[in-house]
Amino acid sequence: MTGQNVLIVGAGAVGTLLACDLLQQSVPVRIVDARPPQEEYDPHSRAVMIWPRVLELLEKVGIADELVSRGFRADDVSFFSRGRRLGTVPMTKLGAARPYGLGIVQSELEVLLHRRLAELGGTIEYGTELTAIDTSGPHPTATLRHSDGRTEQAAADWLIGADGAGSVTRRLLGIPYPGVPFPLGIALGDFPVTGPRVSTVEYHYADSGLLPLVHLPDGVCRLATIVAPGETDWSDRPLPDWQRMVDERTSLPYRLGEPLWTRTYHPRPGVAERFREGRVVLVGDAAHSVVPLGGQGLNLGLQDAINLGWKLAGVVHGVWDERIVDTYDTERRKAVEQVRTVIRTEMELSGAPTARDRRLRDLKVAAAHRTGLLRHVAAPLMSQIGLGYAATDEPLWRSALHRRARPGDRLPVLSTGPGSTAGGARPRPARPHRAALARPPPRRR
Repeated sequence: MTGQNVLIVGAGAVGTLLACDLLQQSVPVRIVDARPPQEEYDPHSRAVMIWPRVLELLEKVGIADELVSRGFRADDVSFFSRGRRLGTVPMTKLGAARPYGLGIVQSELEVLLHRRLAELGGTIEYGTELTAIDTSGPHPTATLRHSDGRTEQAAADWLIGADGAGSVTRRLLGIPYPGVPFPLGIALGDFPVTGPRVSTVEYHYADSGLLPLVHLPDGVCRLATIVAPGETDWSDRPLPDWQRMVDERTSLPYRLGEPLWTRTYHPRPGVAERFREGRVVLVGDAAHSVVPLGGQGLNLGLQDAINLGWKLAGVVHGVWDERIVDTYDTERRKAVEQVRTVIRTEMELSGAPTARDRRLRDLKVAAAHRTGLLRHVAAPLMSQIGLGYAATDEPLWRSALHRRARPGDRLPVLSTGPGSTAGGARPRPARPHRAALARPPPRRR
């Protein structure tokens, strides 16, 4: 039997980010993954957007600069109807350290995280499968099966399930994962594109459906479309069909080349009934999975890792009581519900079935742009800058309009020293750090 402070099951982006964060805080980590060693990274990634809040957090592990250099910057999200721009959600006015989204496939993020893990002294044990969990003692013990067939009893202070929507960790614990069946498929494809290269994420509404378009590096665009029950699988369709869809829905001079890949999949959104079972904690898709509209899912999981990392480190080092880990479930569950509200709104906008519904949708989006709702409400929520943990039952749109910081809200990035500026503008500290802000108790008279 072996022992270590934290055992992480799953070496995807979320599990590896958590491992890096813990190692930077001097917490011993072991990370295992059932997959065989990766000689090449799979470019067929469903996730292709990193939003401003997560770019801020990736500064903490030192990969944000290189990640940005590899991606394609998106300064805003724009909504079009039959080729006419209805409105824009600006990211540049958020007061964020990096006020833009980044078009980049998830595998590129994983490359950088795995390299950073190695720099911190961590290694990934591939071909190592979790087969059982014993939680009867004070600390969990995992049964691991290695690729050569031998088994191992691995004790840990904490066991983290970062093993995806089909989480073995969650299944072994018997944690229910309720969700509402999603009847539609989503077809994805990456295509080389000639035409305007604009720093925006595009949502094109048309009578025939929705077409999100994300610009990626090297002249590539990610296309997506919803596949109705009984509709021909788009991943099997030839290039002219995809080109016809782009022509019909965008009215822009985009010319597609042969696809790099296409795929159709059927999301199974759900949320675990609990994210913590004793000293076993679920993160990322193991804890929650959302419909991948708006590029929110990966960003949620990466924030899980950062939220949990400092709490686990504090417990391991004796700074915090173990009860602080309970706040992970409370806070991240609230964030999931906020994101699901955003996605429901996007689904309602894209699902206008009649001409009257579509005209009304267009009027709503245009009005939201004119009145500033897209800037002041949609931008903080889509960028995840505006997601917070404040204890309130008020509607999400109203919370986004608050100007005063409340407990559980994100504080702006501040710079200190000569010539410093607030709101995330450069120059920034060479090494970001946290500062505790507190008001002293009133003096007794």
